[in-house]
Amino acid sequence: DDETALNKAVDLLKNGDVVVFPTDTIYGIGASIAQEAGIQKIFTVKLRSPDKPIILHLKTFEQFQKIVQEVPDSVIQSLRNIWPGAMSGVFFKTEIVPSCVTAGKETVAVRIPKHKLCLELVRRVGHPIAVTSANISSMQIQKTAREIAEQLGERVPLVLDGGANPSQEASTLVDFTGTAPRLLREGVLSFSTLCQSIPNLIPISDH
Repeated sequence: DDETALNKAVDLLKNGDVVVFPTDTIYGIGASIAQEAGIQKIFTVKLRSPDKPIILHLKTFEQFQKIVQEVPDSVIQSLRNIWPGAMSGVFFKTEIVPSCVTAGKETVAVRIPKHKLCLELVRRVGHPIAVTSANISSMQIQKTAREIAEQLGERVPLVLDGGANPSQEASTLVDFTGTAPRLLREGVLSFSTLCQSIPNLIPISDH
């Protein structure tokens, strides 16, 4: 609720830097997709391999339809039943999405999160934000902003404190690029929960 801190976060993101902030799953480190320098800094801060894609956080379906290629109306309806929420969907991307976000792949993972602060950052920045877990790769994901700040140290310019994580799990990941949607990773939302909104969802064991 600190307007000064929020304004600083937006300024950093708009100018090609990274910020740590809470999401509806775990704390994330993010950068605007309009600033490739910021996205590259995510990899540097985390010691993350550049061949690992990063999920995009969106604010609206209008943003979604600009960064992914056309998807069937039935899929849009499924997404409207789930988003805002802790499921990330994989789709074929448009040219708006930088290749450094997708590790050179033609697909991108996106979601509309259910977290007020996260959504407000996306709104004020004016572009989707690339977000991944706020930890150094191979090190434990921490639950509080203070623990994250201690782990990352001076690697990041700002950590927004939104309280303890509601979950230590990442978002559930579903691939929508095939003839039928496939569960790739079960996270906060279970397979059975998603089946209520996504017809013919293929479980991990059937891949």
